[in-house]
Amino acid sequence: MKVLVLRDPSELDCTSSDFLFDDKQMGVGIEDEKRAVKIKGETCISEDVYEMGLRTSPKFSYSYFRDDDGNLIESKARTTLELQRKYHTAHEMIWVMNVPNFEYVLWHWGNTDDDTDGCYIVGSKFGMIDKQKAVLASRDKYKEIYPILFKAIKKGKVTVEYKSKTQIV
Repeated sequence: MKVLVLRDPSELDCTSSDFLFDDKQMGVGIEDEKRAVKIKGETCISEDVYEMGLRTSPKFSYSYFRDDDGNLIESKARTTLELQRKYHTAHEMIWVMNVPNFEYVLWHWGNTDDDTDGCYIVGSKFGMIDKQKAVLASRDKYKEIYPILFKAIKKGKVTVEYKSKTQIV
């Protein structure tokens, strides 16, 4: 599977984008702004192609549990023994691997660039929250795309390319 992140030009405090799976529009994203010199937690990753994988995150993994197909349920919703058996594993995060000068770049939920520390926040559409550009319906979008990426990563190599929309002719 090939994932493509098509970025708009960076704004003052964030970079917005669309993301596609095998050329199919899947959602929108937001991350920190582009900078000539990296500042920890305040800079988007460099435009390039990276491999995606899965990794446990102490901060995020226990928010959701997954079944064998990557379907997610919020941890607080695992109220019965049946649900605990079905959704048996704290979910592994979608990880953009081997990004120079970055560690543990994840795809996750949130709304604005304030919710990221160099990661990529997914959503269904753009809007405004507290006068900041934001992605909306982020948790729903995350739960929608997670099983797709989970299965693809388990099956074989998945790459993500970060690219400027201005590079498309």
